[in-house]
Amino acid sequence: MRSPLTALQAFSRDARTHPTSPDVSDELLPAFFAITKVAERLSTLDASARDAYLATLEDDVLPAGAARPTLVHDATSQSEDPLSRLSEQLRVQAERMERSGCFEMAFTTVSAVCMMSARADVVTRLTATVHLGRIARQLGDLETATDCYSTVTDQGLRERDAPLAALGFVGLGVVATVRGNRPAERAMFERALSLAHPGGTVEASASQGLMNVAIAEKRHIDALLHGWRAFDLATDGPETRAMILSNLALTSLHADFTAAALGGFMHVLSLTETARIRLPAIGGAMRAAARLREDAQVSTLNADGDRESVRAAQPFESARFLLHAGEAWATVGDAAFARRRYEDALAMAVQHGFFEIRVKAEDALDLLATQRRVEERANLTASSMAEDSEAVALVAAGIGRLEALCG
Repeated sequence: MRSPLTALQAFSRDARTHPTSPDVSDELLPAFFAITKVAERLSTLDASARDAYLATLEDDVLPAGAARPTLVHDATSQSEDPLSRLSEQLRVQAERMERSGCFEMAFTTVSAVCMMSARADVVTRLTATVHLGRIARQLGDLETATDCYSTVTDQGLRERDAPLAALGFVGLGVVATVRGNRPAERAMFERALSLAHPGGTVEASASQGLMNVAIAEKRHIDALLHGWRAFDLATDGPETRAMILSNLALTSLHADFTAAALGGFMHVLSLTETARIRLPAIGGAMRAAARLREDAQVSTLNADGDRESVRAAQPFESARFLLHAGEAWATVGDAAFARRRYEDALAMAVQHGFFEIRVKAEDALDLLATQRRVEERANLTASSMAEDSEAVALVAAGIGRLEALCG
C-alpha cells in the first residue's frame, strides 16, 4: 500500500512535475499546498480539537460550498454529519488538484481524509477509500488502487450496500482496462452495472466502461448504445461528457465513419483543457486525419499530443497516445516516424506493465519490419453491414447523433 508523502514533500514533487503546466498557476500551487497541509493537520486531531482548528482558518483556505465530489453514494443524499461534510469538502479540493495534475497533493489530502474517516459512517469511509484508489491509479500505482477498490467492494457487499460496492467494481474495471485484461474488465463493469443505483453516476460509469469494452471488441452497436446511455446520464460536469464523446468518436472511427470521427474528436478538444481527456482525443483525431489524407493536420496533432503528454504526467494515456500516433504515421506512409512512436510506446508499456499496449506495439513493429501495411480489423465488414439493415440503421442513428451534436 502506497504511503502518502508529507504535505511539503507532495507540494515539492508536484511543483517539479508540472513547472510549466498551464493548469497550475503560481497562485494555485500554494493554495493546494495550504489545503493539503490543513488536511494533514486535521488527520492528527480528535473531534473537539478539529473543530477548534477549523475555526482558526481563513475562509478562503478551505472554501465552503454546495459542491460535492464526483464519487458519492447515488442512493443517499449528503449527510449532515460534520465529519462527513468535512470529508466531502476536502475531497472537492482534492479533485481540483487532480484536474490540475497535482496528484501527490491530492493523494496526501485524501489519505488524510481516510484517516479522519476511519471511525466514520460506512458511506463516508468507503467513498473516501474509492477516491484514494482513483488517485493512486492516476499515479500509476495499480496495486494500491486495487487494494482500495477491493476494500470498497468487499465491505460494500458485506454491508449489503450495492451502490457502494458498485463504486469499487467500476474502479476494478478501470484497473483491468489499464492492465489489458479484457475478460476482467468486462466482468467488473457488468457487475458494477448490476449493482448500480438506476440512473446514477455509477450506472453512467459502468455504461462508459462497457462502451470501451465493446469498442475494443468491435461491437459497434453495443458501443453506441452503452455510450449514449452514459452520455445521457452524465450530470457531473462537461469533462465526463467530453470523455464519452471521445469514445463515441472512436466508435465512429472503427465503424469507418471517418469524417464523423474526426469532427467528434476535434469537438472534444474544443470542450476541455484537461490533458488526460485531450490525449485520447488527439490520438483518435490523428488516426482519422491520416485516413482522410490530411497529413498537415496529422503533424500538428502529433506536436499537440507531445505537449499534452508532458503536462499530463499520466503514463497510460501517454503510452496509448504514442501507439495511436504510430498508427497514424504508418497510415500516411512515414514508416521511420511510425517506428519511433511505436518504440516509445513499447518502452513506456514495458516500464509500467501495460500489457495490451505492449503487445500492440510489438505487433505494429513486427508489421513495419516486414513491410506490411497496418490495417484496421473490424467485426462488421462491409458485406455483413449490407446484409443487416437493422444494424445499419442502429449504427447510422448513433453516428448521426454525434454529427448533429458536434456539427
